Amino acid sequence: MTPLHKLALQTEPIRLRDPLAEFLGFREAAEPFEFTLEDAGRFAGHLCPTVATAFTATRIALQRLYQGALPERGGVRITMASAPDQFANGPLARVAAYITGAAGDDGFRGLAGRFSRQHLLRYEPTLEPYGSIWFERIDTGARVGLLPLPERIQGGAGLSKSMKPALEGDPQHAALFQRAWQERIESVLKLGEQLFQVTM
Repeated sequence: MTPLHKLALQTEPIRLRDPLAEFLGFREAAEPFEFTLEDAGRFAGHLCPTVATAFTATRIALQRLYQGALPERGGVRITMASAPDQFANGPLARVAAYITGAAGDDGFRGLAGRFSRQHLLRYEPTLEPYGSIWFERIDTGARVGLLPLPERIQGGAGLSKSMKPALEGDPQHAALFQRAWQERIESVLKLGEQLFQVTM
């Protein structure tokens, strides 16, 4: 097991209940879903600072919105204050949506007006602050916005310098690159809420 894999497994999971899964008999109310950083990395196909940022932002937002209660999957709307191809907000939004169940135009349309996941993920480039991600509870309208501040991420010395030789197959530079990469992810997780400008 790689150090990065261990780091993902050691990070506290995000727990949510899913009324749709309960209605369909897939889960019981006492059996919430758990999404780990490992799950987020598996979904994305890799683990990077963006995936870690998305996971951390989603955890913070759900804690703020539900105040100790178990969050409801499918009960949160996500709005990205940017176009899909700006920053790394497309990949960030996909990870947040994976955890919360939010979907765009192609999402599940629900059953007899209930449990819809459609139109819960959208992009609004005019929303402020630009580059932020907004989470909104559908039932109460409570909202929280998180603007990532990537300049606060520490570590990663030699990352750029080692990338090219690592891609060319140099094992020494590959090890240096991976360590620098891991340092950046560790910094994201350590910063937690300090990585963001939070707006309620």
